[in-house]
Amino acid sequence: RGCCFEGMPLASVLFALLCAVGCVQGHLQMGAYPAKTGKGYTFHVWAPHASSIKIELRRGKETPLDPVILTKGDKDVWFGKSDACEKGDDYRIALESSHNDCFNEEGAVLYRRDPYARWAHVDDFMEAWARLTDCGTKFPWSTKEHPWLMKGGCFGHSIYEMHIGTFSKNHSFASATEQLDHVASLGFTCVELMPVTEFGGSWGGNPPHPLF
Repeated sequence: RGCCFEGMPLASVLFALLCAVGCVQGHLQMGAYPAKTGKGYTFHVWAPHASSIKIELRRGKETPLDPVILTKGDKDVWFGKSDACEKGDDYRIALESSHNDCFNEEGAVLYRRDPYARWAHVDDFMEAWARLTDCGTKFPWSTKEHPWLMKGGCFGHSIYEMHIGTFSKNHSFASATEQLDHVASLGFTCVELMPVTEFGGSWGGNPPHPLF
């Protein structure tokens, strides 16, 4: 239930992930973005099991700002806007869900970091805070012909997380390359390799450092 896939067949997990990708394809600016008109930021969150969502905001650790109550729209995408926040402010998602997340009781308020965040706090990692940025809109790009940009940037790609030890028959990189055509046939355009040795610390799915 919730976000826990333990015990589910691999095919079911892949189907669920592909459905998630399909549901948000029409909403390219997921997450937090500077408002196109006026000041402030807009927020978009995909949450099919949420009963309510708000964006908590703060300016520094000691100055809370008014939260943003999100409205549910098409394809389970919730949206809202704040005129009070600005670049450098912190934000996190607070949601009430009809499903638990394997760690909390039914109906508990769940605090989540925006999976589209460009900046995640290292010192507040477990509290799910992220920071508002200009999302690269003010970065002085030196070229417009980079192949990544020509294909739509990160929004034009779907990433397959691959564990070499379980993906390939011979548990090797060479064996995995023989099945890349199959990965591409599923609609994925990029491959992200999971760690091949044991490691400690936070889960790889919860980035403590800037994504861009």
